[in-house]
Amino acid sequence: MNRQGHIGLAILAGSAVLYVTPALSILPAAVLIAAAGIGGLLPDLDHKTSTVSNKLQFSARTRKKLKGLSALSLGMGILWFFLQQPMPWLWAAAGLILALASRLRMLLLSGLGLLLLAGYEWYSLHWLTLFAGVALLVMPFVKHRGIIHSPEFAGALSLGVVSLTATQPFLFQALGLGLLAGWWSHLAGDAVTVEGIRSVLLPRLKVALNLLRNGGAAERWIARSCWLCSIAFWLMIFY
Repeated sequence: MNRQGHIGLAILAGSAVLYVTPALSILPAAVLIAAAGIGGLLPDLDHKTSTVSNKLQFSARTRKKLKGLSALSLGMGILWFFLQQPMPWLWAAAGLILALASRLRMLLLSGLGLLLLAGYEWYSLHWLTLFAGVALLVMPFVKHRGIIHSPEFAGALSLGVVSLTATQPFLFQALGLGLLAGWWSHLAGDAVTVEGIRSVLLPRLKVALNLLRNGGAAERWIARSCWLCSIAFWLMIFY
């Protein structure tokens, strides 16, 4: 599924969860729905050009320019060094910065992963912190619809989020429920396409129902139907 399908399914899943949970005030309910929408896109962080990944990096055209400028700066640094010109390291430093900017997504994911691992080690945080830190570190290097899209990963994530938020205020519980609703809806949406999703423990086990094509008319109608059903849920909940 593409963005519109995943968001529609995620909002519907969050609305359904909201419908069956005890009555929540407007703020926790809004947090749950918003978190579901975000959770519906998060699994695609393992795709280099997905909607959520593109929020963490420059456009493809800009990244290409940055790589070219990086190579040029490094070349100038080498030339300056052999010509014995002053401060050739400035060119090399500029080349390194440009190279990092061209891989901003990997830099941000890895940096956040390291911060979570450090927090787990130094402050004895919940084991979900360790799990999320490792996941973010490997995210730039795993294949799309691999381990991050597996039901085993979603199951471990669910256990961690539920155990972490169980004793927290309603607002944090709503945030966790919304993220999980969106995450599982993403897997359900991918399972009905030709690519499907796979198990990590049983690689030959694949769910690919091939019921719709990514970005096709069927997906657009599903997204619209999900929004209509979500609105119906909201009306039943609040009125």
